[in-house]
Amino acid sequence: MTDSAFLHTLAHAALADYALRDARASLVSISENVIFRVDAAGGQRYALRLHRPGYHDAAEIGSELAWLGALHEAGLEVPLPIPAPDGTLLRTLSGPDGITRHAVLFAWMEGTEPTPDIDPAAFTRLGRITARLHDHSRHWVRPDGFIRKAWTPETMTGPHALWGRWEDVPGMTDAAHELITHSLRQVHTELEAYGQQPGRFGLIHADLRLANLLVSGAHTRLIDFDDCGISWFMQDLAAAISFHEDHPQVPRWVDHWLRGYTMAGVITQADLNVLPALIIQRRIQLLAWTGTHRHTRQVESLGPDWFGRTLALCRAWLDGRLLRDIG
Repeated sequence: MTDSAFLHTLAHAALADYALRDARASLVSISENVIFRVDAAGGQRYALRLHRPGYHDAAEIGSELAWLGALHEAGLEVPLPIPAPDGTLLRTLSGPDGITRHAVLFAWMEGTEPTPDIDPAAFTRLGRITARLHDHSRHWVRPDGFIRKAWTPETMTGPHALWGRWEDVPGMTDAAHELITHSLRQVHTELEAYGQQPGRFGLIHADLRLANLLVSGAHTRLIDFDDCGISWFMQDLAAAISFHEDHPQVPRWVDHWLRGYTMAGVITQADLNVLPALIIQRRIQLLAWTGTHRHTRQVESLGPDWFGRTLALCRAWLDGRLLRDIG
């Protein structure tokens, strides 16, 4: 689903359902989903998301939108779903290719995506916002029929992982397979010991990487809740350094995030102890993702040494050197 003319046809079909037939749709990004900026009469601006087929069903997307609505009511700066004239938030399209797709319209949010050169202070804000997000999650009564994917070893790095199998990544060797297998075995042991009690495990964003933040002045806004699901709360910190786990600034990013989190929430020693396991599990999940997206610009931008650097991180994890001095 990358042909621009085809995508614009889908976008205008969705906008007609929102009574925005005359609005201008500009393609912003093609990733897992497709995002358009929509400029309508009166200076109104929106973001239109076209979902990739076969990943989330209508009930899952509706559950995401229910949480976003509740978060917005609680005062968090998150994407606000916009209803169609009939009051519904989710539109279902039958494309010219015969494939059914879902579409959602959001209020536009200002800001720019940060780069790895981000001021570490932004991670302080992110930590504080994430603590508020988690507090809301722990106390929010989910509506009947609420369903989201669970992010656990089985769905992240297991044989039927949702983002692909790390074993199938091009260039996999017997030695690399053994190293990753050993790493994941240790991850599973630590996560089982850590447990899934409600204070540690619940509804999270699950993909709070730099690409899913918008920074505007002193504001850090969270976007793209497409992968929100049930997992460990500390997984949101592991995801925050996605693709950059070996960046020299990671210790500072983590320290600032923890500092911000403790302004509005509580971090225990057990939470700190499990963080390296969650980070290496996330990195291996991303390794699998690079295999299923190997021909995309994003994966090519990671460079030819990304696989080797992943293996180096696994060795650091097994040797106890990954974020040794956190907290």
